[in-house]
Amino acid sequence: MANRDYYESLGVPRTASADEIRKAHRKLALKYHPDRNKGSKDAEERFKEIQEAYDVLSDPTKRQNYDQFGHAGVGAGAGRAGADSNGDPFASYRRAQAGRGGARSSNWRASPGVTVEDFDAGQFGDFGDIFDQMFGAGAGRGGGRSSPRGRVRPEPARGADVEHPVQLTFEQAARGTTLGLQMDRAGKLETIEVKIPSGVRDGSRVRIRGRGEMTGGEPGDLYIVTQVTPHPYFRRDGLDVQLDLNISVYEAMLGAKVEVPTLDGPVTLTIRPGTSGGSKLRIKGRGVERGSEKGDEIVITRIIVPKQLDEEGAELVKKLQARAPVSARADVKW
Repeated sequence: MANRDYYESLGVPRTASADEIRKAHRKLALKYHPDRNKGSKDAEERFKEIQEAYDVLSDPTKRQNYDQFGHAGVGAGAGRAGADSNGDPFASYRRAQAGRGGARSSNWRASPGVTVEDFDAGQFGDFGDIFDQMFGAGAGRGGGRSSPRGRVRPEPARGADVEHPVQLTFEQAARGTTLGLQMDRAGKLETIEVKIPSGVRDGSRVRIRGRGEMTGGEPGDLYIVTQVTPHPYFRRDGLDVQLDLNISVYEAMLGAKVEVPTLDGPVTLTIRPGTSGGSKLRIKGRGVERGSEKGDEIVITRIIVPKQLDEEGAELVKKLQARAPVSARADVKW
């Protein structure tokens, strides 16, 4: 593993920017994290390989030495990649994240049925109350502390940020939800409830200040990262929700009342006579909620015509065409 090219390990070119390296690392770390691949030695080794590569390529000096001299330039290759003197295989991951504004994956696990736009948890008071119970009150801030002889001791290093992914359904992301999260603390499994605000997107990060790793100095932050499962028939467009609706050519011509689903249950939609395919019918207030804002549901019509007509049916259509002709391409410019 130590001899594998670091750029290859992260799946990025040698010209990759720091942001591209960070995004590649985050994606792979979530995929191969041991909490998601329990009992898989291959995933564990891949995770260690990813951390070693990121530890080098995220540091400008280490990356320059690696580009010039390869693995020898960064002292890699001896023993387990990224392990510390105590044999901790994830030490490099923790060191790479601490003080760099990054986040490491915690030992949390989301309960079934749970996935998170960027929100600051300062908007939502219940997050602070919940995590105070889990992590304790935040450490005080200020300068160094005085020793008995009056010398100033430097403050301990800031704790690392902690990142925890959760899975949400489309409806949970649009309307908000309360999740049951499980945490392994000192061998004891604890369950807490966390309220996810409405309007989050896939990849949203909810920041809880001062609720990350504690080191005796300033605590790190906790980031809850959402992953939203695609819906079988709803699509999101900003705060609006889109839905395709099939209607028959007869319903389009004569009009009809059709029951359609919304995030809040079915409603009856009126199709007016002469509705064309691709028409957008708006149902107010049935879209995504975010704070005081609320989008609409946009229903897009698709007209379904008979696949085959008998001779008598074709004659009836011809008579209708003669009686009510339509210039379907009168407005096109080609």
